Amino acid sequence: MIDPEIAQMLQAMQDAGEPPLFLEVTATEARRRGVNVRNKYYPPVLHHVARVDERSIPGPGGDIPIRVYWPEHNALGATVVFFHGGGWIIGDLDSHDGHARRLAHTIGAVVVHVGYRLAPEHPFPAGYDDCVAAITWVHEHVDELGGRRDKVAVAGDSAGGNLAAVVAQHCRDTDLPLAAQLLIYPPTDLQGGLNGRYDQQVAADEAGDEVDERDEGEGFFTGQDDWVERQYLGGDLSQTADPRVSPLLAQDLTNLPPTVIGIGSHDFLHLQALAYAEALQGSGVSTLLREYPDLIHGFFGMGGISGSAERASDQLTRDLRELLADTPNS
Repeated sequence: MIDPEIAQMLQAMQDAGEPPLFLEVTATEARRRGVNVRNKYYPPVLHHVARVDERSIPGPGGDIPIRVYWPEHNALGATVVFFHGGGWIIGDLDSHDGHARRLAHTIGAVVVHVGYRLAPEHPFPAGYDDCVAAITWVHEHVDELGGRRDKVAVAGDSAGGNLAAVVAQHCRDTDLPLAAQLLIYPPTDLQGGLNGRYDQQVAADEAGDEVDERDEGEGFFTGQDDWVERQYLGGDLSQTADPRVSPLLAQDLTNLPPTVIGIGSHDFLHLQALAYAEALQGSGVSTLLREYPDLIHGFFGMGGISGSAERASDQLTRDLRELLADTPNS
């Protein structure tokens, strides 16, 4: 059963005739819809931080905007590089300001929020390349940020969780140390598709049942067929086999950093998140999987309207803090 407060929000959206974010839409309209529904139905929780700096760093396609969040105290010497969600199409430094503030405030870490390039104007690998450039820049400037090289982590939600996962694989392969990764409802296998009905149908086929209609309200957050993937990949769906797109398909998942994965049972990416957690655990990676039986996709930004979402978001953030606190000194 979906959390009653979130169910009430979804019902309000339906009653108002709000169209799904990615249904029969242009990227510009999807971005407008995203801003509209967030402001109307689930405005962010804005945790206190000491200061916020707007900067830009060099990237492969020009300067990359970043926003640096400074906590009151950074006793851990930790730096978290955060990648926002939005299907690689919508979202920006403003849409996920609350996410980054939560991480900085609760962990007591400097958070570098990355404004990577978005599709369809900049299809894959543009966004991925920007995220790699950002993690490289952080490692090169970690002293300036007041952190330690062995206390750098990546985090992201939804598409940002996907980017965090593939950036973590890049860091392992290029000897950039990562202390931890926090993956919040990440898509991990785009070959399977992002449309919610895909994962539900797989589960139903395995159980010999009909498709579960439990997530009817979730349709607001899903794409139409493979529209999102086509925008992200410039129309070339063969790229879904690339591990930089589908981290679950990487041949080697060993030696990745300790991982926290958070997923709601009513999330259309539920099975993908579980599959990645299982694959990591099978490869010897310390992995904490948090499943929330009453939550949906996007809950990390819904703490202002749902007590259940707030508790889950706080728990995942504290999980990441514990991993960073446990990192041994260099």
